[in-house]
Amino acid sequence: MTVHVFPPKIHELPEAVAAWRVDYPKFGALIDEAAPPFKALRYLGLALWNDKRLDEAVNVLTASAALAPHEPRILGELGSLLCMVDRKVEALRYLTRSLEMDPNQIHVWLNVAAICDANGDKETAEHAFRVALELDPQSAEASAGLGLLYIGCRRLEDAAQLLAAAVARGIDALAVYACLGQTLFQLGDFSAASAALGKAALACPDEALIVQKYAMSRLIETVMVASAEDAASSYLDAAGRHAEDLTTTCRVAFQTLCGYGRKAPAIRLGEFILARRPHDPIVGYYLDALNGRPHERAPDAYLTTFFDRYAPQFDRHLVDVLNYRVPAMLQPLLQDTGLAFTRILDLGCGTGLAAQALTSMGGHLTGVDISSGMLEKARERGAYDVLIEDEALLYLAQVDACFDLVVVLDVLIYFGDLAVMFDALARRVQAGGIVAFTYETADGSDHALQPSGRFAHDPRYVERLYRTDFEPLKVISTILRHEANVPVAGQLVLLRRRTSAWT
Repeated sequence: MTVHVFPPKIHELPEAVAAWRVDYPKFGALIDEAAPPFKALRYLGLALWNDKRLDEAVNVLTASAALAPHEPRILGELGSLLCMVDRKVEALRYLTRSLEMDPNQIHVWLNVAAICDANGDKETAEHAFRVALELDPQSAEASAGLGLLYIGCRRLEDAAQLLAAAVARGIDALAVYACLGQTLFQLGDFSAASAALGKAALACPDEALIVQKYAMSRLIETVMVASAEDAASSYLDAAGRHAEDLTTTCRVAFQTLCGYGRKAPAIRLGEFILARRPHDPIVGYYLDALNGRPHERAPDAYLTTFFDRYAPQFDRHLVDVLNYRVPAMLQPLLQDTGLAFTRILDLGCGTGLAAQALTSMGGHLTGVDISSGMLEKARERGAYDVLIEDEALLYLAQVDACFDLVVVLDVLIYFGDLAVMFDALARRVQAGGIVAFTYETADGSDHALQPSGRFAHDPRYVERLYRTDFEPLKVISTILRHEANVPVAGQLVLLRRRTSAWT
């Protein structure tokens, strides 16, 4: 098929015009009636577009727009077509010009929103979607687009409301049902999540991930009101040929329930798992936490097993899902001290999320972690001079070296009584050296084991302990992460080792 590059004047392409007259009689009629050329070209461009002759349609609508640069409808149509053929820079230029002349074109706003969203300009995309919704509050497309954008921005409650509205207004897209179900699941509304994911799974039974997510929601939905045995049956029925190992699946569901603080169903499911795997260190520890059984610290077997399994998805989950930003918060605080650090210890280094912030401070960097799986990921970063597999307190007790900077991020949450930890830190930090740490806060008792398996500490208790050997430089109350989409309150603390303390 020949694609004609179209000049503004119709008579300059007699062969093309003759062919188009045959294919599109109304185009010929418009010419014969002496209609304005831009109108004939607009009709032809839209007809070519409808017949998926996109390159020709672009040329013809471009010619129409050149003849009628003050016709917002034509500019908007050309912009929409250019967006479709992935010429987004040109598309945005025409769409913007169209809206400057007539801001009441909902389809043009939707195209602007789609382009800006794809380009990462979330602020402009949100504005465009919002204007589209103001123009037509019943627009399913605008509701769905804004809802999907909000998922990326972690505004999950707003996203769920908008996606539900899009479904109610008649949108019938697999992606919308799947995203609505996933969003409701993350919000802890497992029954509503099951309903939405069920529609997605029914529409696309060969999509294993969607069916498995639906089956997981059915498992959790059922165990909320019935026995673990009934929940397991619900999972197997829903998953069908896509069913995964039942014990592994139940363990994921169990940890989900723990994270959302759903104690009774979590206990039912945990006991079901232990009946099948009596020595599971993760489930056993969480059950102790759920039942209020005392622990002075998280057991080593729990930590190694949990973090070895968690290591492959740790960075993505912690940063992208739980919104963990502590290393980025820490770096400027260390720079503000004005100190040069020669020996740095990252205690409980995990996969090395803090490595970039610490290497920017210079000096020899040692990483210590109890999990070999996490250390393997940390080693891939290539930022540490030394990586050591050891438990934090054992390492501090055995190492001979002293450090001028020790960073202890997301470690104290696995210890109840912190007196031994602060005493050990005082022995290993040289006079005038810095300790940076985080912990989760809770008023009341000195420390409390939570259903999440982590300890929370009263700030007054923590301060009482560290003031023996350290003076505070910065104490910042902040959000450490999100758990079940709820902010987890904590503190980021910078201490200086007192020069009068023993070394």
